[in-house]
Amino acid sequence: MKKYSYYFYKNTVNNINIYINKVYNWVLYGLLITFFTSWCIKKIPFFKKIIFFNKLFLFTFLINQLIIIFLLSNVINKLRTNIINLLFIIYSILIGILISNIFLIYTYYSIKISFIICNIIFLIMSLLGYKSKINLTKIGNISLIFIINIIINNLINILLKSSFIIWITSYLGILSFCILISWDNQKLKEIGICISKKNKKLKKYSILGALILYLDLINLNLLNLKLIGIKKNK
Repeated sequence: MKKYSYYFYKNTVNNINIYINKVYNWVLYGLLITFFTSWCIKKIPFFKKIIFFNKLFLFTFLINQLIIIFLLSNVINKLRTNIINLLFIIYSILIGILISNIFLIYTYYSIKISFIICNIIFLIMSLLGYKSKINLTKIGNISLIFIINIIINNLINILLKSSFIIWITSYLGILSFCILISWDNQKLKEIGICISKKNKKLKKYSILGALILYLDLINLNLLNLKLIGIKKNK
């Protein structure tokens, strides 16, 4: 009985590690694609004019993002692995295009510092969620409610233009995404238990897990930039 338990535990740990490694590799690929795209857009004035001064173009980009998220979240089992990979790459490019304005607004130094800080926070919260034996489901759900409220407040703030609201929502947003990162890592650990190295769903669900963490990290970076980002002199 002890022998069986040992090998069962060992296989389970291996499954989790294989899955988590694939997830984080895809997160890294997504970030590299996103920031390379943003950098390219910043370097080409023609693209800047098309993207930031054309509302129809921006609206189309947002719709395409929602479609890709829907496909990867709801019909992932019906899609081929190559298509899922392509959708994730396209999504990373779209995000890169949409956030490329950070290079126009903030200094390179503040973007770099923000990115370093967010990655440290991301790794700490990921390890916390991965190692913790406490069920974070309730806390995770609360953080999702906070994020929805933050989105609503940001929409209201477009009209009010209050720096105080930006300050409050940024801090609440960072706290919410920190909790969410831990919760998401805990969920991914549970998925990893069920997926073996030979499982056909391994590649598909590694993309889904990467999308979740990728969105957490991108939003954490954007919120952090609002607080510590140094704006360029106009």
